[in-house]
Amino acid sequence: MLVTGAAGFIGRHTVAAFHRAGHQVTAIDLRPAPGHLASAARWQRGDFADPALLAEIAAGRYGTVVHQAGISDTRAPAGPELEETNTAGPLRLADACRVGGTRLIYASSHSVYGTLYHRTPITEDADTDTGRCSGPLNPYAASKLALDQEMRIRYAADLEWVGLRYTNVVGPDETDKGPMASILSQLLRQAACTGHIRIFDDSLTAARDYIPVETVTATIVQLATAMPPVPAAVYNLGAGFAVSFAEVAQWCARLHRETTGQPLLAELVPNLAPAAYQYFTCADMTTLDKALPSRPTLSLRDTEVRVAELFRLFR
Repeated sequence: MLVTGAAGFIGRHTVAAFHRAGHQVTAIDLRPAPGHLASAARWQRGDFADPALLAEIAAGRYGTVVHQAGISDTRAPAGPELEETNTAGPLRLADACRVGGTRLIYASSHSVYGTLYHRTPITEDADTDTGRCSGPLNPYAASKLALDQEMRIRYAADLEWVGLRYTNVVGPDETDKGPMASILSQLLRQAACTGHIRIFDDSLTAARDYIPVETVTATIVQLATAMPPVPAAVYNLGAGFAVSFAEVAQWCARLHRETTGQPLLAELVPNLAPAAYQYFTCADMTTLDKALPSRPTLSLRDTEVRVAELFRLFR
């Protein structure tokens, strides 16, 4: 197994999941290996699109490549760096996988849908349906949609591949993402550390689909080892239900009160970029359920339990 972007939030959890499952893992990232995972993989410092690495992949050295590397900042400007890192580079990686007979699983994003007009779970084939969604709200999302579209066109056959449109992935180590961490984790951390949360004043009715990182990586391990492989396609990967910001605030208030005996202070602040904000995310999981019926799933109660665990961790 080769995992790119292995030192990042989802990447490091991917490395750990494959290691626990008994796989030999090569991990590559521009950053050094996290100390607690140094022995879980053979670590390399470098770029996933380095010609030498692509040559190794094309030579058939790896059975599966899990591509988690990329620019994940939704505020990143359009330009050559974003296009190279999130679209052109991954397509060269896919070319190498095709030559080497290597399975490819790569990270896409639910952000490709932009605004969902009907506040209902959205299917993968609706990504260009202007009656159901706006499409990308920023260059980052556009770079991911461009990759998905090119993968569908170029690799309809002769490559085992899966693109995963993550919704809002939550879990330990999310602080590595800074302001790009999920709003759920941001609010939990604020509540746990300060007893004071800040929410955009136009977002109390907003709702998002949250999925724990361990559910994501367990799904990836299944996809990497599925025989026969699932059909080559782009798949949503989320919980399949949305939780409102108001409910998240209530969870934070209850956990803070149970821990400290004190009420939680909630402050409403202006949203300075409402046009670029996703007020509702929710993945229709029907396609992946059919392709991978044994995939791990979760309920609203499971999410609430995970929220409590994260709150205690942040404390």
